[in-house]
Amino acid sequence: MKRTENPLVSVIILYHKRATTILETLDSVARQDYANREVILVDNHSEDNLKELIAPYHSAIRLIELSANSGATGGRNAGIRAAHGEILVFLDDDMSFLSDSELTRIVEMFDHRPNIHVLALKVCDPDTGELRLREWCHPRSWEQFSETEFETHYFCEGASALRRTVFDACGLYYEPLFFGAEGHDLAVRVLDRAFKILYCPQLRVGHRAAQEGRTSERQYYSYTRNFIWMAYKNYHVLDGIRYLVPTLLMMFYFTVRSGAYGAFFRGISHGFSGLKQIHADRTPISKETVKYWAKLEEWRPGVLVRLSRHRAEPQL
Repeated sequence: MKRTENPLVSVIILYHKRATTILETLDSVARQDYANREVILVDNHSEDNLKELIAPYHSAIRLIELSANSGATGGRNAGIRAAHGEILVFLDDDMSFLSDSELTRIVEMFDHRPNIHVLALKVCDPDTGELRLREWCHPRSWEQFSETEFETHYFCEGASALRRTVFDACGLYYEPLFFGAEGHDLAVRVLDRAFKILYCPQLRVGHRAAQEGRTSERQYYSYTRNFIWMAYKNYHVLDGIRYLVPTLLMMFYFTVRSGAYGAFFRGISHGFSGLKQIHADRTPISKETVKYWAKLEEWRPGVLVRLSRHRAEPQL
């Protein structure tokens, strides 16, 4: 049932050369039963036939065409700056809502949970509705908790809903990261402002996982470099080391499995050589935030369980 006197919801879709999936995304938004919404489609300098493709949706979409590829960070920030909504919902160009009432449920969730500021949506297979294990990065066992609400320190950037106040207080996505773990960086700042992130299994999107743009070179390089930058930017020295060592070991494990050694070591080199470039942005989080993060991590399964998950559904 449609609601009245509801807040404006801005649906922000980041697009880059995924013509095979974008119509499914737009169709799922068009079917939503929540009326008070605006749809912002950010074309991250694709230079393809997007305008022709989305012509049937012309009146319902605000298209922002960037003059250069600004990465996932700059592209999402362009959408945030253009948005007018109290609630911002983010979809990637290969994500789609799995029901016609997802926006209504998002608004209701924020209504009922005034202490929650970020909603992490459940990412599913679009055909079966089953959990996509590849996108499960929460610090809990997917086998026990995939159907349970819980506080978390993770959200998928292209499957999330945030109150406008989060960006007002924490700033936007950190643009030097360009691509890779940019949501992780924002989550650190969100928690440092005492905001809360809630995983909501009843809020669902399907991920078609389009292969355009998914190159091992880009992913191994970007994540490795960005983890180094985030350790330096977001943490005091000892906390940064505690954060960085396991993340680099994780990336090295992925590298050994895939053979993307060149990208990994370039990421290491550029990560450390680029620290001077980001020094002015260094704002270490509080000890209380570090403790809260560690408390959430206490729920994470052991190494052997996580390795079995990566063998079943490789994350990179």
